[in-house]
Amino acid sequence: MARKPEGKEVFPGEKLAVIEEYGDGEGTYQLDGDVRSSEIGVTRINAGARSMVVDKWTPSILVPLEGMEVVAEVGSVARKDARIDIFMLAGTHVHPTYSGVVHISDISTEYVKNIDAALRSGDVVKGKLVNTRNRLNQVTLAAPEYGVIYAYCSRCGGLLAREGGKLTCPDCGRVEWRKTARSYGKEELA
Repeated sequence: MARKPEGKEVFPGEKLAVIEEYGDGEGTYQLDGDVRSSEIGVTRINAGARSMVVDKWTPSILVPLEGMEVVAEVGSVARKDARIDIFMLAGTHVHPTYSGVVHISDISTEYVKNIDAALRSGDVVKGKLVNTRNRLNQVTLAAPEYGVIYAYCSRCGGLLAREGGKLTCPDCGRVEWRKTARSYGKEELA
């Protein structure tokens, strides 16, 4: 071929090579003996596999999938559930946030009579997605590694510190209870 196949900026559908020259690799596909781009990006040759590859320019979209760990902020708390704003999926920040819900039966393995005793608006929780059907992201906190990871005092708004099995406000001395995760106060959110 007369043109340089590597380092070329390409668009989807653009012909890159014939199948006799290179096979189809990541970001490419084969159609009628031609290797074509399936992404917007830059071409690269994978010498080991003797294939044409297109390194994607556009970012991949991270969508919620069942089984993913999530970190979210609790929005409103109702009688039987809490609405949450998911801002981390599988350790990666997402923007805009995804909406989710934590049902009262998914808070703990033990019976929870009052959801206000386990979660409060403004708390940051870590959980696992158990249902993503119908764009409803249902999260469970019913495991020792899941629950509230940062909580704020309902009186003064200070960050609560865990002392023993309870949460104490270092500013006003108020003692509160939440369904906390093992990693309470130690999670990196940056």
